Amino acid sequence: MHEDYVVRVVVEGTQVLGYVASSTRLVERARRLHRTTPVATAALGRALTLVGILGLTMKENQRISLQIECRGPLEGILVQGNAKGEVRGYVSQPWVILPSKEQGKLNVEDAVGAGSKLLVVKDLGFGEPYVGSITMPRGGIAYDLAYYFASSEQLPSACSAGVYVGKRGKVLSAGGFIIHTPSGTPLDVIDTLEENISRLGPVSHELFQGKTPEDITAFIFSGLPYRIVGKDPLRYRCRCSRRRAKNVLLLLGEKERQELFETQGKAEVHCAFCNRTYLFFPEDFAQGRQ
Repeated sequence: MHEDYVVRVVVEGTQVLGYVASSTRLVERARRLHRTTPVATAALGRALTLVGILGLTMKENQRISLQIECRGPLEGILVQGNAKGEVRGYVSQPWVILPSKEQGKLNVEDAVGAGSKLLVVKDLGFGEPYVGSITMPRGGIAYDLAYYFASSEQLPSACSAGVYVGKRGKVLSAGGFIIHTPSGTPLDVIDTLEENISRLGPVSHELFQGKTPEDITAFIFSGLPYRIVGKDPLRYRCRCSRRRAKNVLLLLGEKERQELFETQGKAEVHCAFCNRTYLFFPEDFAQGRQ
């Protein structure tokens, strides 16, 4: 299994930027953490792959989130990424089962639901975060993100993400790409990219067959003077800790915390991103104890 990483690409003489990712390991880790069914794995994996790419476009100490308020049975998806290539996320209903589409393709579109709401939240590290949103025309996530870029940021883009799940539920391959073609991009460049992308198979299948992000990049940008300008690792990493969990209980206030201990004898803080539960007892909050 290849390491997860993103290849960053520019097309000489233009403002075209491309990002091609492999994300198999991190999506499989998410599947194991959340015990997702295949269709939930595919939906969460697509979102994690895309937010991983977007996170690498942020500056240090900034992060970006994709939040989907699903009309379908998944109910909700939340994923986050940062400039270090660290991603985390979860799906509200990880045990959803839906009939597959033609040729056994997982039905992510119905699991998410056309008409769902996609929110893109950029925490730039100062003041209120920037929030953009759209009503998702399809529910497949990648196409909807491209629609968001075009309608909300006036940035024409091609987006793709896929997850290949084996018969036993394991993630066999996952990856995707985002290509930005800003206003003013020469039409012949756009035509070449569109033609190449139309001939490219699903990214997850290309990766499963042994292709690398560099191989896929070469195919997408064939016929163009492209240059790879960077290669960044991706990984699933949750930032929760016992100290942060304790701070959550401290924010409750002493009265509320005491009532919790009197009724239950303990307090639990559960992290939705990694499924870890932190247990606390009254003595953990004794005077002077860290």
